[in-house]
Amino acid sequence: MTLSIPITPARRAGDRTARLTALALACAVPLGMVLLNLSLGQDANWDLRNYHWYNPYSFLNGRFFFDVVPAQTPSFYNPTLDIPFFLLGNAVPAPVAYGVLAFVQSLNFVLLFALARTVLLVDDPVRKVWAAGAVALVGVLGGGSVAQLGTTFHDSTVGLGFLGALALIARTQDRLFAGPRRAAISLAFLSGLLVGSAMGLKQPSVIYCIGVCFGFLAAPAAPGRRLLLAVACGLGVVAAVALLSGHWMWFLWETHGNPLHPYYNNIFRSPLGAISDYKDLAYQPKSVWERLTLPFRISADPEVAGEIAFRDHRILTLYVLFPVAALAGILAAPASRRSGASHALSRPGIARWLLTVAALSYAAWAWMFCIYRYAVPLEMLAPLCIVLALGVLPLSRAVRIAVTASVLAVLQATTVWGTWGRSAWTSNVVEFDMPVIPDPDRTMVLIGGYQPVGHLIPSFPPQIPFVRLQSNFVQPDSTDNGYSEVLRRRVMDHRGDYFMIATVPDTDIAADAAAFYGLTLDWESCQVIHNNLGEPHSFCAVRRPTVDRQ
Repeated sequence: MTLSIPITPARRAGDRTARLTALALACAVPLGMVLLNLSLGQDANWDLRNYHWYNPYSFLNGRFFFDVVPAQTPSFYNPTLDIPFFLLGNAVPAPVAYGVLAFVQSLNFVLLFALARTVLLVDDPVRKVWAAGAVALVGVLGGGSVAQLGTTFHDSTVGLGFLGALALIARTQDRLFAGPRRAAISLAFLSGLLVGSAMGLKQPSVIYCIGVCFGFLAAPAAPGRRLLLAVACGLGVVAAVALLSGHWMWFLWETHGNPLHPYYNNIFRSPLGAISDYKDLAYQPKSVWERLTLPFRISADPEVAGEIAFRDHRILTLYVLFPVAALAGILAAPASRRSGASHALSRPGIARWLLTVAALSYAAWAWMFCIYRYAVPLEMLAPLCIVLALGVLPLSRAVRIAVTASVLAVLQATTVWGTWGRSAWTSNVVEFDMPVIPDPDRTMVLIGGYQPVGHLIPSFPPQIPFVRLQSNFVQPDSTDNGYSEVLRRRVMDHRGDYFMIATVPDTDIAADAAAFYGLTLDWESCQVIHNNLGEPHSFCAVRRPTVDRQ
């Protein structure tokens, strides 16, 4: 005989209030973050000016070989993730386009909220909603998260795939870990599709694929099922990457002989790149000790893991708590089994799984990248993981709740949001003073220096090719990169007018690059063109010897 617990009118009223409160929070917080983004100003980050605005334009207009690496190394990045915003930004005013982007990114709150409601054990449904909402809000108001709100970095955008996978797994945990095998495999595959979509759109998100897939090995399930779920998740990741990035990888393979070009060219050895892995070593720790103490170092000086100043101690707090919670969980396990009670604020199995996912994702990040903005989804998840870690400490429930609330309050109070560069709002995403070009049909624009120019290119007449002479990918005098010959041929074979564009401080070195090809900058012709996103550029005519002109 099954014992049924009657649902009282008070319980029904509480459930209804909880649902309405949850719906209100799921709507209000994203809208509030859109308003926050409007108050912060228009995105003007370096990468937007370099490639996030140019790459989708190039892809949609077939300019990959018409221009030559105008966005430097990122010219080779998969443009898929940037296409929606580029189309939107050209269809509606900039504040609306960025508002939509910020709204999409703020849906991380909804996923964190759903995840927290699933894993937290709070008897009263209304209090549970408020507790989950508070934890999720602290998650999305971190120093790195707000810095990227309404920007084209997209680390928080692809974070939707990671947090979506976690929310799905938590929501369906009974079917995944103890239900019919076929349904469990399907759900694990779907979770792999979700987190794999993050990697398919932005490759550094591989760290979250590692965390989610291998996290199944710590799930509260039989050992054989754990392995099966991990494999199914991995297959989902592969399918998502093939769907969202396969077309671009195949294009690079056919044209350059390297599906990740130029990365890992020490393996693929494409002649159109240096024999190098092209790995960014600027933020890699120089010793094991520096790697082990990385969260402490970031909290003391965030620029050891990025280019901007901010303050956030979420990941550091979780880093300190994780081994303490693991030890407490091991010591408390025999007593919990004897008493049938749990010291956690969630079911112990699901808490262990989620903490393992976070730990594996962090370890992969610390080993492969150490660039903080790639860890923004982990920053978002950290407050919930902190709650779970504190929940296994041998304290009374009341004390644990008080300590948890205090820790989260201190974390938020000490947070200082960073900025990747903002400007005053304008009607268009990019606005600038178009220079006079007498004969655009016979004009080539050379790009000098190392500062971003790509955001200006879509506004120029489309018949003008842009050829970058200096970049972090190739130089005019490079001897180990086949693209130096591509540059030489494109520049020397042109018959018509040349102009040079560079930021004003880089104009001198741009003139040196032109001289490598026997070209001379006409300094008297230089115009200064201003734009809404940053420093002004010089636009100068370039002359070649009269005997070579036709």
